[in-house]
Amino acid sequence: MTIGTRLFTYFHGRAIGTDEAGNRYFEEKRPRTGLRTRRWVLYAGAGDASEVPPEWHAWLHYTTDEPIPAASRRPWQKPHQP
Repeated sequence: MTIGTRLFTYFHGRAIGTDEAGNRYFEEKRPRTGLRTRRWVLYAGAGDASEVPPEWHAWLHYTTDEPIPAASRRPWQKPHQP
């Protein structure tokens, strides 16, 4: 993450949540008129996109409006592995 990303996140981002890997998820404080609200992730480690679990991937790609809670995972589902 660069200093520009950190500044943009500080001034324009609203924290939505974190995952078990420590990645932090944000969206715009003030949505743009007529456009979707921007969503982004600040990675905890090296910045590999495969570290994003399926619950947050669906939220980042506008499949769901709210992140799916990890507690709703089925017993037969394996934990996410990058």
